[in-house]
Amino acid sequence: MEKPFFTLITPVYNIERLIAKTIDSAISQTFTDWEMVLIDDGSPDNAGKICDEYAEKDNRIKVIHKANEGLAEARNVGIDNARGQYFIIFEGSDLFPNENTLQTVYNDLVNHTVDVYFGRLADVDENTGKIFGTQKEYCVSGEVNGGKELFCTLFDKGDVLALSSPVNKAFKTEFVKKNDLRFCKGIYHDDDEWLPRAISLSGSAFFTDKIIYYAMAWDGSLGGAVSDKSLTKKACDKTFIAKRCIEDMNARVNENKSAFIKKFTEYYVRLYIDGVCALNTVKNKECLAAIRKSVVENKAVFSYMQNCASKRLKLLGALKRVFGLNFAIKLILKRYGK
Repeated sequence: MEKPFFTLITPVYNIERLIAKTIDSAISQTFTDWEMVLIDDGSPDNAGKICDEYAEKDNRIKVIHKANEGLAEARNVGIDNARGQYFIIFEGSDLFPNENTLQTVYNDLVNHTVDVYFGRLADVDENTGKIFGTQKEYCVSGEVNGGKELFCTLFDKGDVLALSSPVNKAFKTEFVKKNDLRFCKGIYHDDDEWLPRAISLSGSAFFTDKIIYYAMAWDGSLGGAVSDKSLTKKACDKTFIAKRCIEDMNARVNENKSAFIKKFTEYYVRLYIDGVCALNTVKNKECLAAIRKSVVENKAVFSYMQNCASKRLKLLGALKRVFGLNFAIKLILKRYGK
C-alpha cells in the first residue's frame, strides 16, 4: 500500500460522545491522501467500538487497542505506527476548522519541505460551536531555518503556544523517528518535555497565520478545582522534566556555552523553579514531602544554572553551592513563589 502524505494520530479515551465528530471532521476533508491512527487507550466506554465501526467502512482508518497508559504513550504508539510523510496530533475530541484544512497545510508543505509546520488554533465551545479564544499570531512567519536559532527566538519573544502545544502543528515523520523523539510516559506537561526538544533539533520550520485546528471545550475538558494531589504531581513532574531535558540536550548537542544552550537550559531551569514554588501553594503535609523529595532528587538542575543567560539564575546557582539546597529553596520561594 502506498504511503499517505499525512498520518492523523488520534488518542482515544472516554470520549464516546465526541470521537465520531473528530473522525467525521477528517473524513469530510477535500484532501484525501491521509491515514488516521486511532489509539484506543483502554477506554472504559464505547469509544473503541465506535472507532472499529469507522475502520470497517474506511480503509484509511486504523484502530489500535491497548491497555491504558496515558496520553503520552498513546501518542508514542501513534508515532511508531505512522506511515505518512508528516503526522498531525489530532486529539479525539477536536476538529479541523473546515473541509479544506488539510489541503491548505499540504499546499504549504509542498512549497516548504520543513521538519515542523506551525499553524494556529482556536478554542471552540462544543455545545454552541462558537469560537471563544484565538491564538495570537506567531512572532515569526514564513520559512525559518535552524532549530536552535528558532528556539532562541521563540524563547526571547515568550511565544508560549509555539513552545508548548503540539496539536496545531505538523511534524515530518522521518525527522521525529530519526531523532528518537518520544513523549515521556506517565507525566503531566509531556508537551513541555517534548516540543522544545523537537523544535531545537529541527533543521527548518514554516509558520502560517492560518487557523488549522479547533480545540474543543467540553464538559470535563477544562477540569475543576485543583487538588493538592494534582498540584503535587504537576510540581514533581516539572522538576523531573527540567533535569531530564537539560541532560538530554547536553548529550545531543556539544555546545556548552552557546547562546542556544544557555536559553534552552534557562527554559527548563525556570520550569524547575515553578515546581519548587508549589511548596508555597500545597497544604497537605504528605504532598509537601513528596515535592521536597522530588526537588532533592532533581537538584542537579542547580548545577546547570551557570549556563543560563540570566545573571539572577547564575547567582542562585552560586548561592546554592555556598549555602546549600535549603537556603536556595527558601530564596526561590521568596523571590518567585508569589
